[in-house]
Amino acid sequence: MTLHISECVLGVFAFDDQGELVAYKRFPDDPAEIAGRLASVQMGVPTEEHRSLIRELIMKGESSFTLEQTQLAEELAKEFKNAKFEVLAPNKAGMLLRGKLHDIGEEIGYKDVDLLLREVNFILTRLKLKREVSQRDKLVIRVIEVLDELDKFINILTVRVREWYGMHFPELDRFVPDHQNYLKLVLELGLRENFKAENIKTIAKISDDLAKKIEDAAATSVGASFDEIDRQIIQEEIKMIIELQKLREKTAEYIDDLMTQIAPNLKTLVGGTIGARLIALAGGLDELAKMPASTIQVLGAEKALFRALKTRAKPPKHGVIYQHPSIRTSPKKFRGKIARALAGKIAIAARLDAMAGEFMGDRLLEEFKIKVAKILKESESR
Repeated sequence: MTLHISECVLGVFAFDDQGELVAYKRFPDDPAEIAGRLASVQMGVPTEEHRSLIRELIMKGESSFTLEQTQLAEELAKEFKNAKFEVLAPNKAGMLLRGKLHDIGEEIGYKDVDLLLREVNFILTRLKLKREVSQRDKLVIRVIEVLDELDKFINILTVRVREWYGMHFPELDRFVPDHQNYLKLVLELGLRENFKAENIKTIAKISDDLAKKIEDAAATSVGASFDEIDRQIIQEEIKMIIELQKLREKTAEYIDDLMTQIAPNLKTLVGGTIGARLIALAGGLDELAKMPASTIQVLGAEKALFRALKTRAKPPKHGVIYQHPSIRTSPKKFRGKIARALAGKIAIAARLDAMAGEFMGDRLLEEFKIKVAKILKESESR
């Protein structure tokens, strides 16, 4: 006869094929201890209750068991060599425990199963979060998400400030497309009547000719008048944007530091920010390390890839790795080959980092640079 074994917050249980409870071992009453045991089971480590129950059943003549988890079955098979352990998910025990937990709880003397479930699940959630935070690659994912949100927020605020100040001095938008110069000028000079050529040149890197054009435009502007209150508020908004930009830079530096710790090869090859984005898109460093180079090449371009498959258009040649200078600054016709070469090196770097292997970042980067030079040279000679 084969017995089916599974576990829940109450303990470890064995049922026969007819669904009759054959034997069980209760967990201690302390929710923290129960959570610890269930966490061990999730990692494939048998509890003492598993061992005790199986030992008891073997002494009664039983030798064939099913469990729902492969690693758990393998560990128990090492200890109980004369017994047979089969993996069956879900098995009879698991289905009964999940479907009739309250009835089984009452049968073995538990009065408030719901309260126990809440307490144990709360502790398990905390344990899971603690483990996740301890995994530095998961931390990188969270921080890169913050960086992306900061970029979006800064960009939105900057555009809104340009539109707002444009009501007062609309001509400035055409003369100063660069956001940083625009914000500096408005912060330092305020109202348009202060836009004199000599003042403009001391604040922003602008030619004499352009500075004079801005001064003339300010003198004949068709924009609305702003008073001191308008000026003060808009300058406060700009100060906030500048502070957010400083925070963004600190966050990027923090990502670089994290990447040095967890993925030094990847960081050396593509930089901290691109490396972090790749880890985030893959779902973790281990997940990135398992990916083939062809998948890494288009990470971040999933929408374009699905659209290409649907419409039979050309698939994208690159995803987030397009941000790498070697791809972004190369002629368009070379980008596909360069992206393939980079993705291949990224795959190697990620595997080295995931396995805590030797540092080969400098070597991988040098090999990639040689490959890029070769691609450009071969293409130009045709």
